[in-house]
Amino acid sequence: MVPDVSNKASTPGQSGGSEDTWIAEVSHELRLPLANIKLLVETLLDGALEEPETARRMLTRTSEEVTRLQNLVSDLLSHEKVSINRAEAGRASVSALSAINQALETASPLALAKGVAIKVETTPDVVYFADADQMHQVLVNLLENAIKFTSEGGTVTVRASRDPLVLEVEDTGIGINEAEIPKIFQRFYRVDRSKTRGSTGLGLTIVKHIVELHGAKISVTSKEGQGSRFTILFPSL
Repeated sequence: MVPDVSNKASTPGQSGGSEDTWIAEVSHELRLPLANIKLLVETLLDGALEEPETARRMLTRTSEEVTRLQNLVSDLLSHEKVSINRAEAGRASVSALSAINQALETASPLALAKGVAIKVETTPDVVYFADADQMHQVLVNLLENAIKFTSEGGTVTVRASRDPLVLEVEDTGIGINEAEIPKIFQRFYRVDRSKTRGSTGLGLTIVKHIVELHGAKISVTSKEGQGSRFTILFPSL
């Protein structure tokens, strides 16, 4: 029997707090997959290796936990990089269409695997002043989040428009409970852990941080069973 390690969830992290709180949150999030890996390996050594099908399932779960650790470390590095990089030296005029197309190169394989269609609604004249690398991360995080919560046959739409200067990612997915919306940008918070295996809970935190560093604002509208829309409002050029 494969040990149940999928629901050993942490208490949601808060969006603020002291350095000690941040270290405690990170330590807790790192311990979870490590404890799961230890349990799986010990079970294998205790005899599960003698049962090929069970061993295969457990090795698959171990691989998933390793991937979870890799994703967490990557997002932690991104979070810290954004936290200390407040300089505007890297900002320049960025074409929204070009930025969207580059982000789709990263996110499209996930959409293809899930059977989710992606639509782009913008024009070449939509330009915003931003750090191109940071905004690439914002778009990728929002796209992958939307795809993750959209079922096969659904659609994710990316829009960019002028007057006002807005960037939107909208999906036809499961939506977010109204009570959860104020919490989704908190560190390590996951709306539905049964649907976010492998998620680090930092993706939207990083998005909000980058958006605010650019003097922009991000808002969310959502209805359960119908989908969600994330809207970024940029200051005028």
